[in-house]
Amino acid sequence: MTIFLKHHFKTMNQLSTVSAQVRFGILLLVPLILVMSCVDQSKVRINGEIEEGHGKTLYLDRIELTGPQPHDSAVLRSSGRFSFSDRITTPGFFRLRLDENNYITLLAEPGEKISISARASNLPGTYEITGSEGSLLVKQLNDRLTETRRKMNPLIREISALEEGPEFEQEAARIEEELDEIIQAQRRFSIAFILENMESLASITALYQQLDDNNYVLGRIRDIQYLKIVAESLMKKYPNSPHVKALASDAADQERQYELYKLSVMAEQSGQVVTTYPDIAMPGVDGDTVRLSSVQERYILLLFGSSLNPGSVQLSQDLLPVYRDYHPKGFEIFQVSVERDREEWLRSIEFLELPWIHVAEPGGGSFFAAISYNVQQIPSTYLIHRDAGVVARNLSVPDLRRRLARAFD
Repeated sequence: MTIFLKHHFKTMNQLSTVSAQVRFGILLLVPLILVMSCVDQSKVRINGEIEEGHGKTLYLDRIELTGPQPHDSAVLRSSGRFSFSDRITTPGFFRLRLDENNYITLLAEPGEKISISARASNLPGTYEITGSEGSLLVKQLNDRLTETRRKMNPLIREISALEEGPEFEQEAARIEEELDEIIQAQRRFSIAFILENMESLASITALYQQLDDNNYVLGRIRDIQYLKIVAESLMKKYPNSPHVKALASDAADQERQYELYKLSVMAEQSGQVVTTYPDIAMPGVDGDTVRLSSVQERYILLLFGSSLNPGSVQLSQDLLPVYRDYHPKGFEIFQVSVERDREEWLRSIEFLELPWIHVAEPGGGSFFAAISYNVQQIPSTYLIHRDAGVVARNLSVPDLRRRLARAFD
């Protein structure tokens, strides 16, 4: 653009026959050209063709921190052609969908012209895309995760169908080994992807991918390091991006929680008394935030579980008699449930008649609480003394009863 303007100014100086009025008119056009150029650079265009989509409504959602927000829609005609546009100042995530279970995720940058083709019956499994490097990276991630889940599913069904017998343990061990190999391959892929694409917001997608409703691909305590390095890299490049700010906040929060966890572990191993333990603040059954630190009872059993997990349901049932005996004496249970559906969770609490404190960590969240306590499986329990922090982990119900009996009886 600079060379273009210099050329015009030089030409005007040389052409003495050009009138002052014409020169003035050309100068008036210069800022208009600059404004139009800036506008075009901030506009992202998304168009393409959806086969077999005649008569269906195609929606474009913006993916905000609070979730997908409707932005535009179009009824597909017989050709299946569609076109959307939006103005963005930083890279942003979009969702192109026919319904809540049939969609593709895009990572668009200002100025991109994105072209998509897909079949209406299966958008995520059939779409092709050009014109957007970020969207191609997101597709690469999602395609790999879909393949990993495809390999895992028959093994999960196989282990679920095993019956007790002389070969049960051997077969179960074989299947679990195969599952672990698949999961480790996915982890290696995700870590390599993150290290190669730390300056792309697609790495945020890699950080939060899940194998299932209860397990992240990168769900180990040491994986916090990847949150940190991606957050630092992206904050340098996109400091004003809401998604990057949220990632940086998440990384800082998880690091703080991890430091508290390490303090409690060190204290327990050395026999010292520690008066702090990672706090938890989440919505309870009435929707209001409930804090672990607000519980006044002398002993608290922190229970991580899920209404969809049979082991969690059984443990809750086994704990009921212990709770009834010792709650009046100063014992409380604080249950953190990882849930996919809030209504399903509430029905489970009511059906099982569980009288203690319940909070829920949504399945689409970041599992702050589970990470801060280094939860490796569910159900998991942590016995907390208000003045001494975490004093025991994963006690059996009989051992818990004996521990409480020594304290209260």
